[in-house]
Amino acid sequence: MKTMMKYVTLIYLLFACNSIVIGQQLSYEEPPRQENTYLFEVLNYDRQPKPPTYIYNRILQIHENAMPLWTAQDSMFYAYENVYLQKFELALSVFSRLNTDTIAEPHAKSLYRTTLFKTKRFELLAAYNEKTLRENSNAFYSVKSAYQDLVKAYIANRTNTFIPDSTAIFSVLKDPALEEMKRNVSPHKNRLVDIAFAIDSAFRQFTILHDDADYVLSKAFEEMADFQRDYFYLTNAYFYYSGSRHYNKNDKEVVTKYNQVINEMNKKRYLFISFKNKFGKIIKNRYRLEDDYIEKVAPEDTVSMKALYPAPKKEVKKDYLPWIDYPILIMIILGLALLFVLLFMKVKK
Repeated sequence: MKTMMKYVTLIYLLFACNSIVIGQQLSYEEPPRQENTYLFEVLNYDRQPKPPTYIYNRILQIHENAMPLWTAQDSMFYAYENVYLQKFELALSVFSRLNTDTIAEPHAKSLYRTTLFKTKRFELLAAYNEKTLRENSNAFYSVKSAYQDLVKAYIANRTNTFIPDSTAIFSVLKDPALEEMKRNVSPHKNRLVDIAFAIDSAFRQFTILHDDADYVLSKAFEEMADFQRDYFYLTNAYFYYSGSRHYNKNDKEVVTKYNQVINEMNKKRYLFISFKNKFGKIIKNRYRLEDDYIEKVAPEDTVSMKALYPAPKKEVKKDYLPWIDYPILIMIILGLALLFVLLFMKVKK
């Protein structure tokens, strides 16, 4: 009898342990992981680029001389300075008096494009892009095409020919040929990657020093997010939907898509990238230079921030008793008050 009880107990323990193990296996969840974005990864945006050393140093140098003595090149750097200060109308007024065809360095070209965009000179921007951006015949969709498609959308929106929810900014994303393209081809031979790279490159230009509400740019980000969701990665779609919401928080359709992507990522246990870190922020007067000439310029490898943000002047109240410290003055006032109370009590008695 005892032997039988031992066997029954042993069998019971085996079943119990087995149930525990099965329960653990059933309740096991895959740990959160980063989605593999091998074909196209969203890199950090630089929406408020730091002045290159040659621009920074030259801006300091031109302020040594009076403005009437400036050369045309000095005035060009003064225009660059006003772009950094986000004084776009002033920058444009200076650029308009100069030969902008002499602008050759890519960063300087970007500053001029930003000026035209922020002052809504879209036709001039389209003409400048046509003249200065090279066409890549090897790409299915080039960076130049993405720039120009976005500018055309701004022109259409201003002339009331842009129909919400029906006008496509990047018409290439509606091309039926996309369905036939191979998705798993290496990035350098992938036409879908060409499209994504071109559109993302346009975004990096049009978001420079730009935080204002922008319906067109919001729609452009939404189109890119839809494209990423259909052909690439949820992580990228999440980023571009966030960009769309950044420029238009009132679009309910984008909010719905944004929430859907979040739910899909949660189901697949994907980690979320930080939109704020990826997209960056724009700080007003980040590159404000002092009015006075600064003798020590920045070293070659870094840009000194000591020339930025002059400390605000504090209003100093006039000191009528400069020979008395403030704590001593308080003690004298309290002593006089106490003496007055004592005299009053003595007179009353």
